[in-house]
Amino acid sequence: MAVTLSGLLGTTRVDLTLFSEATGTTRHYQYADRLNEDMINARVWAGIHSRSADMAGCQTGSRIDVWAVTHYFRPLRPSHARTSPTTRPTCPQTGTR
Repeated sequence: MAVTLSGLLGTTRVDLTLFSEATGTTRHYQYADRLNEDMINARVWAGIHSRSADMAGCQTGSRIDVWAVTHYFRPLRPSHARTSPTTRPTCPQTGTR
């Protein structure tokens, strides 16, 4: 999701606020990589997956998002300059911060 947002917006700065009904808390994310890092950490800490499985999932999802943005989200008018999705990685590289 973060790569798709980054590709559509043309930046990894997403400025996104999410509310959790389960915990009653709100989290604000300025950048896509921070959102992905928190999603991975939450799944690891909850015991849902291992970190390596979540990292692999993030990287696979990023490749799929780039493909989707490149193939499906095209300008309505061909006269607009076509930009490719951001190439900055949005998956954390190792461990937690």
